[in-house]
Amino acid sequence: MKQKQLIFVVAYEAEAHIPELFERIRQSGLEATHDILVIDDASGDKTAEVAKRLASGLSTKTTVLRNPSNLGYGGNQKLGYEYAIREGYEAVVLLHGDCQYPPEFIPEMTRPIVEGRADVVFGSRMLDKKSALRGGMPLYKWIGNQVTTAVQNFLLGAKFSECHTGFRAYRVPLLAKIPFRYNSNGFHFDADIIIQCHRAGARFLEIPIPTRYSTEICRVNGVQYCWNCFKSGLADRCTQMEIFYSRKFDLQQKPVYESKLGLTGSSHEVALRMVPEGSKVVDLGGGNGALARELKKKGCRVTVVDTQLDLQDEENITTVHASVEDLAQIPKAEVVLLMDVIEHIRRNEQFLLLEKIRVMGSTQPTKVIVSVPNSVFLPVRVMMMLGRINYGRRGILDETHAFLFTRHSLRSLLLSAGYKIGRVEYTSAPVAFAFPGLPRFSRFLSSLQLRLAHLLPGWFAYQIVAEAYPAATVSALLQAAEEARS
Repeated sequence: MKQKQLIFVVAYEAEAHIPELFERIRQSGLEATHDILVIDDASGDKTAEVAKRLASGLSTKTTVLRNPSNLGYGGNQKLGYEYAIREGYEAVVLLHGDCQYPPEFIPEMTRPIVEGRADVVFGSRMLDKKSALRGGMPLYKWIGNQVTTAVQNFLLGAKFSECHTGFRAYRVPLLAKIPFRYNSNGFHFDADIIIQCHRAGARFLEIPIPTRYSTEICRVNGVQYCWNCFKSGLADRCTQMEIFYSRKFDLQQKPVYESKLGLTGSSHEVALRMVPEGSKVVDLGGGNGALARELKKKGCRVTVVDTQLDLQDEENITTVHASVEDLAQIPKAEVVLLMDVIEHIRRNEQFLLLEKIRVMGSTQPTKVIVSVPNSVFLPVRVMMMLGRINYGRRGILDETHAFLFTRHSLRSLLLSAGYKIGRVEYTSAPVAFAFPGLPRFSRFLSSLQLRLAHLLPGWFAYQIVAEAYPAATVSALLQAAEEARS
């Protein structure tokens, strides 16, 4: 069956250019394979009227719409992609109404998508950088394009030759999966959607196109546009690093709570070091099983308690399907792990849980290893100073957290619950999650942050990991005294 393809023309005051555009589409033979959608963004001229008149002379389905009010470059794209999704197209190619981009290249743009070789295709003017200058691109734009693209590539971990082309083709089912409706209505909509497609695992392809700068009017404030592109990239990066949250860049296809084993200075690595070899361990809330399997390699016998278990019973690993709060008693152990757990439960439940551990620990020496996020980590402090509290799917301000901790409030909780505090360590942010393609850079940032965290833990520690030892309960002390008397 022939797959439906759409040419989507965004137009604003393009009355003088639309006739040339339609003629070039007709001469390229695109009517046989592509439908056409033109959306005039409330132009002050007769763009829509001219487009409707010319559409009657085309043999393909051509739809011309006019927005009652100006929605902006990004807002206009949202309507076009919504239309493509609703009408069931396989591929949509974005084309500007001012003829800046060559419609003759549309078959090369959509063919890789229809053939299943790509999800996104860019027509790049920068694969041959000198040709962009020969095509009339002003030198300041040529420099700005490359600098901004380099910054965006760094933040995204990509290798695009150009992030600022307005000649793009998308696989429509991909668009249906990404939250482009939350993107900017301005020109940096294009930056937002690149990030979203990349985070969604899209396959990108760039093809070289000629550069043309003629009589069309540039309506982009270059400095503001570059700044907005940088802000989008930074917002995405901070979302991936779990520093704060941006809904439009939340395209996580992986589990919300991942193992941090192998990450420099992570809480899981710290806990793994703190557990003695051959210990009997209870991992409360460790349902993904990653830490349990590593502890098994150290000769430990591990009981994992959680409502969501990603592992089954095996040699030296026992699972208990129960919530930490509802557990009647804690299984006997030499080490109890509370890794990123107590911030998810309310204060009275925290004390009840710690008391249950203390009761179990009254019968044998027990070490409790607790990790909590540092709610006054520097980026969070800065955001709060700016009047922003940004909750997300995970991280310090995880939307499921019931309690915020600092090292002082953790210390206060443990002392109040009848524990003695031993060694306290501090962790770095999971930088590798944000820079998956830059392992050396990630390790450098993590090492630097760890050094700063030991100097100023309140400011630079991402998490706090503490060893605590439960003191004997009053009833246990009374029982010991009575046994001693006899």
